[in-house]
Amino acid sequence: MLSFFSKRPHRPNAQTVTKRALILREIFVKGAATPPPDALAEWMTRWTEDERREFFANAELQNAPRVGWLQRTGLWAEMSNEEQAFMNTGVVKVTTEQIVNASWLAESIGCLLWALGHFPETPAYDEETSHEPIKAMSNKSIQEHLKTASLRPANEIDIKRDLAELWHWRCRTRTLLESRKIPSELENGMSMDEVIELSATKAAESHAFETTIGNDFPTFGKPFREMTVEEFAHVTSTSQERHKAFNWLCGYAPGNRWDETPTDT
Repeated sequence: MLSFFSKRPHRPNAQTVTKRALILREIFVKGAATPPPDALAEWMTRWTEDERREFFANAELQNAPRVGWLQRTGLWAEMSNEEQAFMNTGVVKVTTEQIVNASWLAESIGCLLWALGHFPETPAYDEETSHEPIKAMSNKSIQEHLKTASLRPANEIDIKRDLAELWHWRCRTRTLLESRKIPSELENGMSMDEVIELSATKAAESHAFETTIGNDFPTFGKPFREMTVEEFAHVTSTSQERHKAFNWLCGYAPGNRWDETPTDT
């Protein structure tokens, strides 16, 4: 369940992590400022031609400075083609999926900011990351960010990575069990319920969380297996985003390329 990676490239340094956090912040902000396609289509049916022109002009006025800032600071060159394309996409062509993906970047940004010492602790996996430190990033210039950047010790980041992988594993286990892609009884005589109980107990003993609930991971004050569909979707997305961020921080992405960061469990 823990690291399957026998070799890893160099970990990103504090300046690289800072740049990645700033890039993700701009993508997150654009996603948050873009109305969902269905809502925008409905609004447009009620707008006059002048109102439509005003909306698109204002949208361009908001986005152009973001792209210009990324280009002037040199961050643009460190973005993937997909990230650049999203930042250049007009408001009516942004998809719902892109908006949702951008919104979940708050979790990745939170992990990077924690590694840089801006968060005292990462939230529980059934809690959302606060947006306040993300907003506060705009209070400094990129030069100030880079000059003062420093990372927590590698062993602290490793512990967080292992925890993120563990939660992501628990999410995938529930998905596989519900879809009957893995058996509830294993060949070694153990049941998956026993494997989950053992994993949850060991995690609690290592202070990953305070205590188990119903011999399972604790979420929303109840056992993991009893979460609603909506709650499960939330924890799954949170786990996946944090797993990706910590894997990247630990150097698992080829060439430190964010989009290629693996999240195997």
